[in-house]
Amino acid sequence: MKKLINKSIILSLFLALTACNDWLNVSPKTDMKAEDLFSTEAGFRDALIGVYALMATDNLYGKNLSYAYLDVLAQYYTSPHSNTSAGYEHNLKNAAAYNYTETGEESRILSIWSSHFSAIANINQALLFIDENRDVFTSEDIHHIYKGEFLSLRALLHFNVLRLFALSPMMDNQNGLNTLAIPYVEQYTNIAQPQLTVKEVLAKIVKDLLAAKDLMREREIFNESDASSPMYKRSQRMNYYAVTALLARVYLYGNDKKSALTEVKEIIGEVDGENPTSYTLATSGATATNPMFQSELIFTLDVQKLQDLSESCFSETSHSDVLLMSEKGKQTIFNASGLENDFRSSWLTATSSGKEYILTKYNNMNYIPMFKLSELYLIAAECAEDEDAYGYLNKLRNHRGLSSIEHTKDIESYIYQEYRREFLGEGQLFFYYKRKLYDIVGAEDKVGIEDLKAVYNLPIPTSEIDFGNIKN
Repeated sequence: MKKLINKSIILSLFLALTACNDWLNVSPKTDMKAEDLFSTEAGFRDALIGVYALMATDNLYGKNLSYAYLDVLAQYYTSPHSNTSAGYEHNLKNAAAYNYTETGEESRILSIWSSHFSAIANINQALLFIDENRDVFTSEDIHHIYKGEFLSLRALLHFNVLRLFALSPMMDNQNGLNTLAIPYVEQYTNIAQPQLTVKEVLAKIVKDLLAAKDLMREREIFNESDASSPMYKRSQRMNYYAVTALLARVYLYGNDKKSALTEVKEIIGEVDGENPTSYTLATSGATATNPMFQSELIFTLDVQKLQDLSESCFSETSHSDVLLMSEKGKQTIFNASGLENDFRSSWLTATSSGKEYILTKYNNMNYIPMFKLSELYLIAAECAEDEDAYGYLNKLRNHRGLSSIEHTKDIESYIYQEYRREFLGEGQLFFYYKRKLYDIVGAEDKVGIEDLKAVYNLPIPTSEIDFGNIKN
């Protein structure tokens, strides 16, 4: 094994750690041999921090895969479709038009693909050493938690690549599970890995997540106050409950509703039962100091540069970058009858013209929500049967300032409405559209999609097709 890795490990992703706090406050190690880096517990910690740092960049979840690129694809915003007052095109115009072959979009898509697999490569390198060097850990708990964290991050990154670049299970006349998708890279190697089907990739994701759950179960401390402790701020890490939430999301994507509901209930319990965890739904509206309902957050990605990354998107003066929702779009989502008291309506603020709205939920924030309690109630509403389904949905609605819906109402349409309110600025609505095969999308419900495959599946980069034994 050491012959494969006895060389300098260039963890370039650590270069992102230029402005970090608390548990991210470490010295980057960018030019260290793998054997040296992983000779201490701190080295494994540094490797984990590097993965999170790469995830927090603008290529990935610090911008593109949260409030910007993916939400443009979901057609929340109208500004990308228009030229600026000076006649310049918006920087996301081609994305909004699903013109994935335009040069700038090809570059963006390549960076999304390569950044994911760079992080996966670093995860796999750490996993090569984590059992061989288990004696460097101060306790079995820390070893198991770190290993579970690496495995679950590998699963998370592959899952999002799968959702971006491969058919959803319902596509291809509900035969999407059997279509070729992406590789699942489990080794630290420069040898191209085989392209697997959607079903095969999902199976490997589930395998990693189940292993992570077994490793992490009942080992974490969630209220650790010592910033030097490996247990510090577990809510900013891929913790046990985040793994459980991801497993529910994965099962639902593969249409295994029974398994998804089982995972969800581990966190939120039965519809009329007691909550088995400390996570609780909000009881009041979003505020400037608590815009995203802190008691509901299961895993938040620390993005120390979030204000810098998002400023141009949410500033009226950034004409080529600003992301604006139309008045009609805002009314469709939040201002229909009965929604006046929605706890989330303050996430959008009128511009100086009063005719458009801008997202303000990230003002003065330094994190992106990755998993939230609200999603689990929506998964439960979709997976449970009869009265239980309405019970889960109504509980979420009641904790958003909304009244219950009658059991005779079309629950699917109400679940959709909650998805597009709840995940505004978080990059999840596009995946909901793709999973459900929506052909009319957007805040105004007016953007039609004729070729679902062409829109919902990003093209795998040409370099991967040419050299990676992959078919698009």
